[in-house]
Amino acid sequence: MSVILNDSDTVVTVRWVPRYDHIERVLHWAHTATFFILALTGMTLFFTCLKPLAQGEAGMLFRLVHRIAGVFFAAVPLVYAIFKPRRLAATLKDIRFSLRNDLGWMKAAPAYYLLGKHGVMPPQGRFNTGEKLNVIILASSTVVFTISGCVMWFGKGIVPPGLFNSMLVLHVITMAVAVTMFLIHFYLAAVHPLMWQSLLGMRFGVVSESYAREQHAAWYYGEEKAMQMYEKEKAAAEMANREAESSPAES
Repeated sequence: MSVILNDSDTVVTVRWVPRYDHIERVLHWAHTATFFILALTGMTLFFTCLKPLAQGEAGMLFRLVHRIAGVFFAAVPLVYAIFKPRRLAATLKDIRFSLRNDLGWMKAAPAYYLLGKHGVMPPQGRFNTGEKLNVIILASSTVVFTISGCVMWFGKGIVPPGLFNSMLVLHVITMAVAVTMFLIHFYLAAVHPLMWQSLLGMRFGVVSESYAREQHAAWYYGEEKAMQMYEKEKAAAEMANREAESSPAES
């Protein structure tokens, strides 16, 4: 895609790189929508100002909506596995952790995302370390929500009270973890200026070539080439730092 800048003859060409297919985007937004519904209807039990909504006919309606949303929430990964088994296998491969690169990302991430320090970041694959953590926590939460939710839904009055209460506590703790991770994910994907194309990718399925090179070099170039580029940039950065540190002493 080419864009002509206002009051200028300059033409800027943007090359788009496919990142997500149609089904992945539809299922992502379906999971997001059901997560919102589950969080909102579930919170009526834990906030005093919302307690009236958990009582009487309103409470019955909210519990019904919560259960229906829970069924759809748990069904999304199954639909993905049925219709896109190879894509799912590739995704599972993409979220495997690389001790060196992922620990390097975690070490550099605070300064990069919070302070805007563009240091040399280890090359990332189709998913960076933060996105891997989000996928892993979301997938784990889905499993825990499904198991604990089914016990509370179908086991009330049947399973031992201790088991029922344990499932309730587990459900609440998992909700707190999942909501926290969702807020972090939302901030980085929709608000943070460095990552806005992440949301663009999930909306239209593509990201710009420059974004792919910067944020997902191992995916764009391939792991071997990306690592060679990373080592070269890292060596150059270390040399520049040494020169900067020695300059005041020499003067």
